[in-house]
Amino acid sequence: MADSSHISRRRFLQTSAAVTATAAAGLSPLAALAKPVARHNSHPVLDGRWIEPGQEGFAMAAWPNNARWGSVHPRAIAMCATELDVQKCVLWARNERKTFLIRSGGHNYAAFSTAPFGFTGPDLLIDVKAMNAVTVDRERRRVFVQGGANNQDVASALRAFPLAVPSGRCPTVGTSGLVLGGGWGFSATHSGLTCDSLLETNIVLANGKLETISGNDELFWAVRGGGGGNFGVHTSFTFQLSEVHDVTTFNIVWKPGKQVELLSKLQAIQNANATMISTRSKARPSFAGARPSRNQIVVETLGVYWGKQNELLEILAPLFAMHDTQVKDIYEVDYWRARDYLLTDDPVGMYQIKNSYVGEALSDDGLENMLHWMTQWPGGSLRQDNMGILFAIGGKVRNKKPEETAYVHRNSNYIYEMEASWAPIDKQLVVDRQRDWLARYFADMQKYVQPESYVNFPDRDLPNWQHAYYGRNLPKLSRIKTQYDRENIFKFAQSIPPA
Repeated sequence: MADSSHISRRRFLQTSAAVTATAAAGLSPLAALAKPVARHNSHPVLDGRWIEPGQEGFAMAAWPNNARWGSVHPRAIAMCATELDVQKCVLWARNERKTFLIRSGGHNYAAFSTAPFGFTGPDLLIDVKAMNAVTVDRERRRVFVQGGANNQDVASALRAFPLAVPSGRCPTVGTSGLVLGGGWGFSATHSGLTCDSLLETNIVLANGKLETISGNDELFWAVRGGGGGNFGVHTSFTFQLSEVHDVTTFNIVWKPGKQVELLSKLQAIQNANATMISTRSKARPSFAGARPSRNQIVVETLGVYWGKQNELLEILAPLFAMHDTQVKDIYEVDYWRARDYLLTDDPVGMYQIKNSYVGEALSDDGLENMLHWMTQWPGGSLRQDNMGILFAIGGKVRNKKPEETAYVHRNSNYIYEMEASWAPIDKQLVVDRQRDWLARYFADMQKYVQPESYVNFPDRDLPNWQHAYYGRNLPKLSRIKTQYDRENIFKFAQSIPPA
């Protein structure tokens, strides 16, 4: 299998061989590339497909994950089939001074992969989803992933082996966006972030060149947590695989009451078993409606324990003694069944998300304040399931220093997320009230959290977003941005600014 993996990879890389094929004749790589960029109706001819409004497939290809931005369309979509297609599109957009965006999975919560600056679409959307091959090298414990592959593509290729890449739980999220922002998932506390397993990546730069970056390359440092769309178009990734085995999954919901005590204890248990357990714990109302009371708010936790069921039951015993449960699902299963159990497709529909990082734990005062704001929910047609979530992101993630990769949030144990969501039946006044509630809630929680946010949960309204996403690593990221994209062609509302 190792040999076939290497052959497949070589064949894939041959798609960009035209860039250097005429070097012997004295032509530069860009000169070599210029010839294939033949034009039809003023756009590049692709091995994939160029789609414009009105043509079949355009609406599906343009649709964002966050339906708030569903009315924003690009003027054209390049469905790239090869690395050479990507190079052609980047050079065409640069030479023609066209605005463009990059899309792999299409799950950008703030729609930065379709709506760069608000309700105006780009001239071109460069979409690599069709480039989704996954090749496993079991002997070397590596996997080669094309830039358009999503979590499900990677899992489908790996589930025949006792090997995995730490990844997210939503099957349709693109591997590219996940790893470039760091990469949270239920495996993070045990095996590290997705970007911590990255060995190398192929990237098409602003000058149209295809580069393979790895090791001590400054650009390789930058793309591990620097966020998607900032430095180039990633066409492939090579990951180191981690061995996986049987684990224990759990989904537990307590009856309303004792919310602060339960959430505080859940954090204490997570922190005491930092690399062996991974939780997504939250409080939520049990119905849709305005201003739920405290006795209508439940606590639940979902996650995985990297050990036996009887061990987990012993760890969780104090929580079961503390308060009665409504749901108590605990299963010892193989890793891939656990992954299937933990899958989710949320968020979906129309929503806005805000988030912060938490150092050691969200304090009891912080939890009380969170619950207070939940009881102030102004109402809407949907039950708000994600009003206050604590994603565990400590454990092995903290083994690296903040400056070792662009992902700077190494001194945190949790991502604290809050969300408002609505449906088409909700009138504009209802939506406005929800968004105002969310903004005031977020602002009032800042005294309990760190002034940091996860770039893969982007928020267009986030104040001081550059420092929230990148912290002390921002100056270096800006310098690298200037080095590789001096003209700032990879640009959107929250792209890294050049130095």
